[in-house]
Amino acid sequence: MMEMNRFTRRGFLPVVSAGLASSATRRPNVLLINTDDQRFDTIAALGNPEIKTPTLDSLVRRGFTFRNLYSQGGMVPAMCLPSRTMLMTGRSVFHIPGRTDPPPPGLPLLAKAFEQSGYHTYHYGKRGNTYGPASEAFMTKLYSVEAFEKRAEQSERHADQVIAWLEGHRQSDPFFIYLAPPVPHDPRSAPVRFREMYDPSKITLPRNFMPEHPFDNGDLKIRDEMLAPFPRTPEEMRRQLADYYATITCFDFHLGRIFDTLRKTGAARETIILFTSDQGLAVGGRHGLMGKQNLYEHFKSPLVLAGPGIRHGQTEALAQMHDLFPTLCDLAGIPIPAGVEGLSLAPVIRGRQRKVRDYVFGVYKDVQRMVRGERWKLIWYPKVSRFQLFDVVADPWELRDLSAEPAHAERLAEMKRELARQQDRFEDKVVGRP
Repeated sequence: MMEMNRFTRRGFLPVVSAGLASSATRRPNVLLINTDDQRFDTIAALGNPEIKTPTLDSLVRRGFTFRNLYSQGGMVPAMCLPSRTMLMTGRSVFHIPGRTDPPPPGLPLLAKAFEQSGYHTYHYGKRGNTYGPASEAFMTKLYSVEAFEKRAEQSERHADQVIAWLEGHRQSDPFFIYLAPPVPHDPRSAPVRFREMYDPSKITLPRNFMPEHPFDNGDLKIRDEMLAPFPRTPEEMRRQLADYYATITCFDFHLGRIFDTLRKTGAARETIILFTSDQGLAVGGRHGLMGKQNLYEHFKSPLVLAGPGIRHGQTEALAQMHDLFPTLCDLAGIPIPAGVEGLSLAPVIRGRQRKVRDYVFGVYKDVQRMVRGERWKLIWYPKVSRFQLFDVVADPWELRDLSAEPAHAERLAEMKRELARQQDRFEDKVVGRP
């Protein structure tokens, strides 16, 4: 079931080819898909042989993939809220409004940027995990009402609504669709046919599986971590992963139905598709953890783009969630509003630049801070006076903490200085400097 705003209206399917796509007068459609808690490595075509994601695999095969997309985190345990707010406003973590704050003067809103350039904008997602005014800015808005939905049916219901809208869409102006299904967030459930695809006994545990986190990270007893008992057992973690994979495969199937509808209506060749998730999480016992309240690499989101003017390829270039707002504007050929802080990734997609960022920055409440460059990554735990230094190129599973090794003392000192620079740049006034 869903809640429908009284201004909701069905509309139109487009034509459009624009900007970087061709010399046509109309702009490309945009389909932005933002799942909930889907880790970066949950697409088969990107190296996970155990998950079944044929729809996303097809997107990877024809599109452009960023391997290193990070949300900047947040000051609340429900990290999805600040992540989505950063995406919808183009603002960095300390410059976004709180969930119930009124929009500050000059706040950019993604939906408004596209509406002002002639797009019909459509939203379907959860009400509670995005800044309200950002969702309400869409011309058509539907909200999941989870109390009345069977969790296993959510992917199907979301796809049904988008398909119905597309089939009734007037073929004139371009559309901007924001689809934000509440999966694979817990409680993870999928119809039997998808669950039967995964035998927990055959699921491979991650290399960094641990029964418990090796030290107090400042917030170990948070809700997400209590979804499975301590210490983590291989059997329970395999079961959790099987449920996680089944939920993703279910959504992948229904996403395929949406893609089929784009083809049937003739809109596919004129539509830019961006697939991402608000952030990843540690489900499966990575570092002994389950949730998203940490800044290890499993916090990363997937990012795949495809459509007119987007070449095929992959990159290790660093990106942050608030970069997606200006990227979509750039790709669609519309103005990037004043006040957007993110950096457009379009120069990387177009092959004109290797990167747009030298570092990414992350926070979790007042208990963790992170900075990562192309190779080196530092995590700081201010509450427990602890650092971790990783070579994430040689050690992508973050199993060897180099912070106490004399050979890396200068590297540690430099990364501390860089973390302080990033804190200053993004106006982190919550904790001191390392």
